[in-house]
Amino acid sequence: MKIPILAAAVLAVSLLSSCKEDIKSADNEITSSVSAVSESGADIDALKEKYPEYFELSDFKGVEVYVWQMAEDSYLCGMMSGTNRNKTDEEITELSQKALEIEEAKAILDYLGVRNTDVIVIPVIQPYSSYQYEIDEAYTEKVKKLFE
Repeated sequence: MKIPILAAAVLAVSLLSSCKEDIKSADNEITSSVSAVSESGADIDALKEKYPEYFELSDFKGVEVYVWQMAEDSYLCGMMSGTNRNKTDEEITELSQKALEIEEAKAILDYLGVRNTDVIVIPVIQPYSSYQYEIDEAYTEKVKKLFE
């Protein structure tokens, strides 16, 4: 009598295991068909395709976010891994070639798990922007608030 009970138990475990694999497979299909979307609604997959270099940033010494103004209430930025050295004007100017909107930058930082305390916001003036502004203490505070 113990043999039929043992056989039934093996059959039950086998069926449960099979169901578990079917559920796992269906879950993987659903996950792969849905694009990753950040809390802000940004399409992470599209950002990864457009800005792959920003997804390779290290936050070991923070992430430096260089922000420049293009028009009234219009800002762009670029990001670099933090270091113990000042970035050159050429490095900062090159960021304009892969300029991010503020919400895109915030979505990437959020995706990478960079804490607000590890984000170093640095206002700059890009040569290609014709919008005139002065970087002073009040302006610096205004730009930093864009990332809060």
